Amino acid sequence: MAKETLSAHELNKYTYCPYQWYYEKVYGRAELRRMRKEYLEELGLEDSTTVNFVRGEAFHRKLYRQYRLRRLLGKIALLALLVLILIFWVMQYVHV
Repeated sequence: MAKETLSAHELNKYTYCPYQWYYEKVYGRAELRRMRKEYLEELGLEDSTTVNFVRGEAFHRKLYRQYRLRRLLGKIALLALLVLILIFWVMQYVHV
């Protein structure tokens, strides 16, 4: 029979990460560890530190590319604005 009450520890786990709490309830810790070990083996990684490092490095590479793209687009927008202002300024003196 399933337990119908939750301990304070379980509530804390749920508050921290509902998914972790749910999967632990559905699969159990042993099965989750086995699945994690298989996942690491598929990636050719040895432990979670390496996995986190690889994922973190990929995240930061992507973030840096986005940052550089935003800066480039900002510079292009500023240049376009300056060109429009210059064209408007020149057009005022051409029509006089």
